[in-house]
Amino acid sequence: MSESLKAAIRTAVLRLLDPLVKWLLEAGMGVGDLLPLVKIAYVRAAREQGRRSSGELTRPNASRISVVTGLTRAEVANILAAADAEPTHDRGRQRAERVLSGWWNDASFQDPTGNPAVLALRGSKRSFAALVERYSGERWRVATILDELLRVKAVRRLSDGRLKAVSRTYATVRWDPDGVTAFGEHLAELCATLLHNLNSPAHRRYVRRVVNARLDPRYVPMLVRDLEEQAESFADATDDALNDPQHTITGRSALQPASLGVTLFVFETPLETETELTASKRAPKRDSHRPGAKSRGLRRLRGAAR
Repeated sequence: MSESLKAAIRTAVLRLLDPLVKWLLEAGMGVGDLLPLVKIAYVRAAREQGRRSSGELTRPNASRISVVTGLTRAEVANILAAADAEPTHDRGRQRAERVLSGWWNDASFQDPTGNPAVLALRGSKRSFAALVERYSGERWRVATILDELLRVKAVRRLSDGRLKAVSRTYATVRWDPDGVTAFGEHLAELCATLLHNLNSPAHRRYVRRVVNARLDPRYVPMLVRDLEEQAESFADATDDALNDPQHTITGRSALQPASLGVTLFVFETPLETETELTASKRAPKRDSHRPGAKSRGLRRLRGAAR
């Protein structure tokens, strides 16, 4: 592999990781949580590679997987034995999450009913400062950790200044398991499609990206509205076609069902200056009587959705 290709891969990986790591940080996951998952993903990918190219259909070759992934043979064997088991270690989790977990699980910081006790910020052995010292190891981070827990609404400050834990999870409260699962599925489907096209250019799956990197921000709200309307029409028509009962296997069948789908999304790069953000809110009124008021691209999109 040439150095230029390696450099391009490193750049692409960083661009892929940027939004993913932002998501992980909002979920309260630190580097220590991610690394075991990366190792599991490497072993899974290498095992699948062996099934396709080396005939390892029933028993994976741990030595080969160790060589191609850079993991020790013992690590590979443990991951294969554990299969899809979730890692249980706590090392590397964000300090704020460790503190919150200790508050909910350590009897020293619970009330007689077993719930997290309301804590004073500082003072006694059962204070928020003592909790931070025990579970982060750094008492001087009290203010920083408290600000973070208040930000994600996992902790509430009472009128008398004491602190109350209101959520067991460090993740943003608006998240839910279904939403997180869908996030993973959408990202995996997109990455798998792009990887397929890299590996099989003669049998590419349809991918098209349309973007204007110098769009007048005043037109963004209008165009987003039009794009969403046209995409919704296309998605409804596609749903009818893909899920036609005549094409769908129901009940028992000798055929192995296939999976086929389409994902549509609108992406927008946030404006960098407050001036631009203010301007983007003042979208001009659309003159429906003026010829050419809509872009040619939108007319084509509307025609395709019919």
